[in-house]
Amino acid sequence: MRRIQIAAMPVLLAGTILISACGTSVSTTEGQPVSGGTLLVTFKDDLKTLDPAIGYDTDSWSIERAIYNGLLDYKGFTTQLQPDLAADMPKISADGKTYTFKIRSGVKFSNGRAVTADDFKYSWERMLNPSTAGPMTGGSFWGGVHGAQDFFAGTTTSIPGFKVIDPSTLEIDLDTPNQSFLNIIAMPFGFVVAKEAVAAAGSDYAHKPVGTGPFTLDKWTPGQLIVLKKNASYFGTKPYLDEVDAQIGVTQEVGYLRLQNNQVDIVQPDVTIPSAQYIQLSANPTWKNRILKAPNVDIWYLAMNATMKPFDNKLVRQAFNYVVNKANQVKILNGRGVVNNGIQAPAMPGHVANYNPLGLDANGQNIQKAKDLLKQAGYDASHAFPAQDLVYAKANADSDRLAASIQQDFQQVGVTLNLKGLAFNAFLDITGKPNTTALSYNGWFQDFPDPSDFIDPILTCAAANVTANGGNVAFYCNKDADKIADQARGDTNTAERLKLYQRFQDIVVTQDFPWVPMYSTVQTNLAAARVHGFQLHPVWPWVLNSIWVTGGAPSLAPASASASASPS
Repeated sequence: MRRIQIAAMPVLLAGTILISACGTSVSTTEGQPVSGGTLLVTFKDDLKTLDPAIGYDTDSWSIERAIYNGLLDYKGFTTQLQPDLAADMPKISADGKTYTFKIRSGVKFSNGRAVTADDFKYSWERMLNPSTAGPMTGGSFWGGVHGAQDFFAGTTTSIPGFKVIDPSTLEIDLDTPNQSFLNIIAMPFGFVVAKEAVAAAGSDYAHKPVGTGPFTLDKWTPGQLIVLKKNASYFGTKPYLDEVDAQIGVTQEVGYLRLQNNQVDIVQPDVTIPSAQYIQLSANPTWKNRILKAPNVDIWYLAMNATMKPFDNKLVRQAFNYVVNKANQVKILNGRGVVNNGIQAPAMPGHVANYNPLGLDANGQNIQKAKDLLKQAGYDASHAFPAQDLVYAKANADSDRLAASIQQDFQQVGVTLNLKGLAFNAFLDITGKPNTTALSYNGWFQDFPDPSDFIDPILTCAAANVTANGGNVAFYCNKDADKIADQARGDTNTAERLKLYQRFQDIVVTQDFPWVPMYSTVQTNLAAARVHGFQLHPVWPWVLNSIWVTGGAPSLAPASASASASPS
């Protein structure tokens, strides 16, 4: 899925692969859910956007999903798709290339206007329009829709593969079958927006969203506070909560202090508990049994931009793959993870257990091999390797410790790394643009439960051609590997698909080296005692509709307090 910060976590076609991953709910003894009340959450950094055409990160999706809906969603806390704004699951042609949806009747935008099939065509064409500068433009997820490539190139002004049959019927035509296309439709990029709201807000639409979701945006004071209010005209089961207040500018370390003092309900729902706080909370009898745990479907890696020096030299990229002490990275996270030398998460079908084609030691290293390869690349005592910035998202104290550990690893091979920790939205901006960032520390969490999601948006040529907010931050492109991904995308035989994805992995890991794969994690989170129904979802950062609160609301402490109380 989408990109995440360091120390962060969260009916099918034949051939689509379903993984089973469920969170653990906070236990409650108060009986039936109750309606009313305000949930107070905290975020360290301001959100990048609330425009579903642009946001491709866990922070943005945490709030976007409260404001918007798409045709499909996941049932409860499973990975099984079900209708949302669709009246039913679509009719799919025998060749797997045409999907016909009926739009649910009676659904209105929060401005009162009824939703029609035209709104989906508009929303999707806007999402894919190069002028929107979103991460799906030119990418493979939607690139197989008939006419999308011409639209990307600017030779047409609409996409014929999106057909409005009548106000309640939408047809989608693909050039080739895609076994995960229904999952793609369920992503926030598929959310429907009101055309008139976009026109009225112009370039500020990200701060003035209008959707169909269970909540509406009442207030966004940049850098301070986001307030969501219950949408009285929501078509579905109404949320229990009346309001959600997201206070911005609160570090996780401060957030968990406040949570224990009944000043906060949930701390950054998309980021795992920092190590120091995890140790402390795990030893506290009041809190230890309330900690939620679930395996993340994620991969953490160093991305080396193959279009920028010195990483345009494959020998350099290969050498870097022997340097990082991956076991120490997991140790810094209190063992909440496993070393991963591949590109697929352990929970994902297609993951190869104990994958180690480079013959790395138990720490994930071979320092002498790295030195030999750097020498072959032309770097030695007489020709020093140029110092590099290691760019990373600064989520909490763990972020700095993880980056510093890598900095020390590279000192062993004579490479100087300068650490450059950024706020998450700034990190996304600088790493997603071509020719901007040579080396970065990244995490990728599943968009949907299919191994194609760990290839198509982050390791294909189409993804490398995205010019803003893209996921392929190594800007890696191998056309021969792309052919394998193309073949797998439409293959209805699950076993054959998995073999193709494993072939793709071998090319990335043993031939081209755009990444240094490091580890996959276990998500941990916690909610205040008055919070009920909070669970870890296998795909989404959280599900607000399931949450209710009892007892008095926490006091809203000033965000500025986080600055003085934050650990260095």
